[in-house]
Amino acid sequence: MEQSKYFYARISGDYALFTNPSTKGGGEKVSYAVPSRQALEGIVDAIYYKPTIINVVDEVKVIKEIQTETIGTRALLNNMSADLSYVSYLRDVEYLVKFHFIWNEQRTDLIKDRNMNKHEAIMERSIKKGGRRDIFLGTRECVGLVGYLTSGEYKKAESKYDGQTI
Repeated sequence: MEQSKYFYARISGDYALFTNPSTKGGGEKVSYAVPSRQALEGIVDAIYYKPTIINVVDEVKVIKEIQTETIGTRALLNNMSADLSYVSYLRDVEYLVKFHFIWNEQRTDLIKDRNMNKHEAIMERSIKKGGRRDIFLGTRECVGLVGYLTSGEYKKAESKYDGQTI
């Protein structure tokens, strides 16, 4: 299966909230310590996505120390009364992500759009621009920023957690 070259991006934000979807209904929310592969693929898809390609996350480096901050929020209930709940966000996050894309073999109708050079160039421009769509770190209230990295910058960057299981 043909794959693209590797791309490298710096993902950062003031807050992140990576939770289990079953807790989205209300009540207390606590973020995972690190984003799941699916959350990272969603972020990469916000940088550049076409039905012709499937983005694949290969590695992630956690650059800043994992910190949390609990914030009380006022939630409206179904009977229009209010309730206080707490949300534990990750604070001051930064991740370096290595990824590539492959062709979406399920979309045979788009076989004429399989031009590797074209999609690699668009992906690179999209990373440099900060993404084609808004970047959210788990939830809409946690806005993220995307920065371009070279392979050398990625390899030189040291994670706070290299060699450790998180």
